[in-house]
Amino acid sequence: MPTPDLPTTQISDSVEQLWGLALQVAGCRQCGQAFLVETIRLGQPCPNCACGKLESQPARLTNQPPELVVPFAKTQADVRAVLENFVRGVWLAPDDFNTETLLRRAVPVFWPMWLVDADVVGIWQAEAGFDYQVKSSQESYSNSGWRSREVIETRQRWEPRAGQIVRHYDNVCVPAASDHARLVKLVGDYHLDKAAAYDKARVTHSVMHLPDLPPHSAWPQAQVGLNHAAEQECLKAAAAQHIRNYSVKANYESLNWTQMLLPLVVSYYADDDGKNHPVYINGQSGMIGGVRMASQRKGWRWAGILAGIAVVLLIMGLLLSVVGLIPVGGFLIFVAILVGMAALVPAVWPWQWNRRQQPEKIVSH
Repeated sequence: MPTPDLPTTQISDSVEQLWGLALQVAGCRQCGQAFLVETIRLGQPCPNCACGKLESQPARLTNQPPELVVPFAKTQADVRAVLENFVRGVWLAPDDFNTETLLRRAVPVFWPMWLVDADVVGIWQAEAGFDYQVKSSQESYSNSGWRSREVIETRQRWEPRAGQIVRHYDNVCVPAASDHARLVKLVGDYHLDKAAAYDKARVTHSVMHLPDLPPHSAWPQAQVGLNHAAEQECLKAAAAQHIRNYSVKANYESLNWTQMLLPLVVSYYADDDGKNHPVYINGQSGMIGGVRMASQRKGWRWAGILAGIAVVLLIMGLLLSVVGLIPVGGFLIFVAILVGMAALVPAVWPWQWNRRQQPEKIVSH
């Protein structure tokens, strides 16, 4: 079937007339993402990658405001607790990786999903599966002799089914961001049934991530979602318990594309080399995810301190041994060897920890 009509867009650098908000479009040269932001956020780190800076730019926008918003359910106190737990798990963390810094840089962000309404009109066919039970007996032998046990087994009977479908479906959810799967992996799913009608007051002072999957790119997934919804209707119509080999030839009519916004808290910290690493928090559930880097610089510093202590102890031990205090000198030499071996731990641990941080690790609150 040909791709159906998709919503029109227009190039704009402001949404004051479209969405009732005095925001402007800003983009990041590093990751190529675009956002709607307040003017004061221009020049700040990108809330997606934390590496580039937000710069004013035009973008192609739909002429409709979002339809639904999943509101933030976590307070600042909740976010603080989540960050404290996140930071606590890293030994020899960079100086920039601390709760107060992450909380100060935290930005509320809404990222989008498409909501697709459509009429599905077509012909379907499938195999419908019906459960039925078969009674049999199972024989076993024990010291008391042969015993018979009744066994009831559930099986499926498959029958071909076909028919016409004319159904309307509302709010089939489709990713509107190319990194949707990555964000869900980091911060988990959302309870979409908690979504409320869009109100500009719900998103005031927030950054809004603009879709980078336009409708013509998102349509194949929308079609899959619509077909799945139709499949469930056909299963119900057949009064069956299972369905397989489902196929449908359909037209998709009266399409309507809107957006649903999902809440996210984004912060960042810098590692030893000054590279920023974003940290993401699900604004509804509080699940947090991101790379947690250790400081190799701190590791070498502590290794140097311990090595210095080991050298001093070794020299003292040798001197005491020379002047005849062999037991005390031998003990100090032994302790020096232990401290020297311990110096290897902070030297090696950050490297091993950072290596395990790729790919991005997830921490649940």
